Amino acid sequence: MKYIISFFILFFLSACQSKQTPLPVQEPQWINAPMKEGKIGAVGSAKVHFKGKTAQRKLAISRALDELAQQSGVSVKSAIVTQERRQGQQTKASVDLYSVQNTANETIKAHIQAVWVNPKTDEIFVWLLAD
Repeated sequence: MKYIISFFILFFLSACQSKQTPLPVQEPQWINAPMKEGKIGAVGSAKVHFKGKTAQRKLAISRALDELAQQSGVSVKSAIVTQERRQGQQTKASVDLYSVQNTANETIKAHIQAVWVNPKTDEIFVWLLAD
């Protein structure tokens, strides 16, 4: 009986000592290398915003557009349309981005290729690619 009790005590103590270390956050590769197949790419990011996720996403998109414009020598005209609907206690929000960049009478369009949220910091990263 002593051996059984000793076994359970040792088993319990060994279980208490083993702590699981959290896995490191794996960032997408495009954050540091936004070019894709010869297309110009840019990444914008935004940390948690006091006005919520929609404002945070808009800021990240705006920063990516600025970066894309700087790389291309392009003037950027963009519109971000935000819709918010409330029914009772539920709120639904959506963001649409329309962007046209002009350089030497040539129009360049961009689209959102990917969005990633860092699970530790809630920072949003937006990847834009020129079409």
